Amino acid sequence: MTPNSLPKARRKAGRGKTRMVVFSLLAIVAMLLAACGGSGSSGSKTSSLNILASPNGNFKAANFNPYIDPNNGSMFGAQGMIYESLIYVNRYNGQVTNMLASDYKLADDATNITFTVRKNVQWNDGQAFSADDVLFTLNLLKQFPALDSQGLWSSVIKDVATPDADTIKITFKQPTSTAPVYLGQLYIVPKHIWSTVSDPAKYANDKPVGTGPYMLDKFSTQVYTLKKNTKYWQAGLPKIDQLRYIATSDNTAAQLKISKGEIDWAGVGWDPKYDANFTKKDPAHNHQWYPGNNTVNLYLNLTHAPFDDLKVRQAISLAINRDEIHQKAALYAEPAHPTAVLPSNQKDWLSPDYQSAKFTQDLTKAASLLEQAGFSKGSDGIYQKGGKKISFKMIVPSGWADWESTLSVISDNLKQVGIDAKPDSLATPDVYTQALNSGNYDAAISWTDKGPTPYFPFNDLLRSTKTWDTGKTILAGSTNWEHWKDAATDKLLDQYVSTSDVAKQKEAIYGLQKIMVEQLPVIPLDYNVGWFQYTTKNAVGWPEKSNDYAYGSPFDAPDCENIVLHLTPANS
Repeated sequence: MTPNSLPKARRKAGRGKTRMVVFSLLAIVAMLLAACGGSGSSGSKTSSLNILASPNGNFKAANFNPYIDPNNGSMFGAQGMIYESLIYVNRYNGQVTNMLASDYKLADDATNITFTVRKNVQWNDGQAFSADDVLFTLNLLKQFPALDSQGLWSSVIKDVATPDADTIKITFKQPTSTAPVYLGQLYIVPKHIWSTVSDPAKYANDKPVGTGPYMLDKFSTQVYTLKKNTKYWQAGLPKIDQLRYIATSDNTAAQLKISKGEIDWAGVGWDPKYDANFTKKDPAHNHQWYPGNNTVNLYLNLTHAPFDDLKVRQAISLAINRDEIHQKAALYAEPAHPTAVLPSNQKDWLSPDYQSAKFTQDLTKAASLLEQAGFSKGSDGIYQKGGKKISFKMIVPSGWADWESTLSVISDNLKQVGIDAKPDSLATPDVYTQALNSGNYDAAISWTDKGPTPYFPFNDLLRSTKTWDTGKTILAGSTNWEHWKDAATDKLLDQYVSTSDVAKQKEAIYGLQKIMVEQLPVIPLDYNVGWFQYTTKNAVGWPEKSNDYAYGSPFDAPDCENIVLHLTPANS
């Protein structure tokens, strides 16, 4: 979800006056070619894509630190387009592609992983890339924990070493079969630049030097441009010369730009009313693909009463009409399964005990549970206990229209059962994220992590070490926003990660599903779709349901890099 009326990329030239001498016509064509960056001899044009990654408003500053989340001030494209990972793991189907590592080997007992670092790679300033840069990056995360959003050093890595000049060996604290997925999101930075940075967690990196297919060209608060890295190590790639990232105030403005044909690639929450001027207007070129990629939950701060009472959580869940959310607020998002397991790529992991489980609204049972918990209705119809009403705010960022509408539905549903839940749209995504990461909220809608199995969202959602601590500094990589701390849950997560035996992994996942269903650490709502709108007018080769080589959203990294490396200009 993320003012300038910008021209379409690759706008056709030549609509000048019809009466013109040949010499003048040739002169104008030559000037146009030069302006487009094309070659006069070949007649080729500069291929360009207009990208709308997320409608977060104007860009504040040129910040290309790949270890700062784009929703917290960094620019989209820093991850993937400029800075690359050792390997790329498709979190939809689990396929692995070697990137800055030419090979890797996970030990049979999953106690370590060894990467062979690719030779003949350059940073875009011309200096050589080496295993020393990888070692430096890993140690940088250890030295500055605020950079380590995945908690690699706190929970996974014991030691790193370079057995030889081309090899990096990472030893784990305990067997970690999931390491390739997490290390596939480790962005390597150049030692010769970052070693001089005093605080890399606050480093804006406005002149980024990476190994990726693109490098920064121009920056303004309304649009910034990445140009092709001519030193890129994959010969002949990328084939798209230029990427233009467009700032947009909110979802409505973003949808208008897309429907007007001003955007080539977007990841915007979509309202079907715009289909008439987008997919239906030009079905040959304009497309959408919205695969379910994670679960959207209602997070209840379990350190705040009455959310620490299971009966209250159960009552809230029973009062919510998920079909109404689907119909009124999230038309593309299917209602979630009680286990939160994705029905698309994770259905083989669904416990036999919950094959037919389904959320249903039951206001009578919800009211009964609240009364069992010691609450009674006041004269205003709101349940209370000891003079304290069940009244709280539910937060989302302002402008995230589908979630704002979802909150409206939930508020109405809860009011029907006697709970006062007020929607609250926060000013910016930054404020919202800070509230979640610090536990400074009552209730919120948010998402979970992606992954080829349910372990990855469950690990971020439920592991004790991934939560915040009251009154302390915000925890880097906080994703257990509800503050679930349970030894049995951690034991099941450890069981999964310590083995490559699928049967033992499924046993652990089944146990975690039981906790989700019976204890409701969070309340699943629906399946967040990978918002992905695109046109084939200027480029072809996009991922789609029949060719799911990456998640399509431009805000997904490093998937975004994998996508541009598959694209070719439409008229090439």
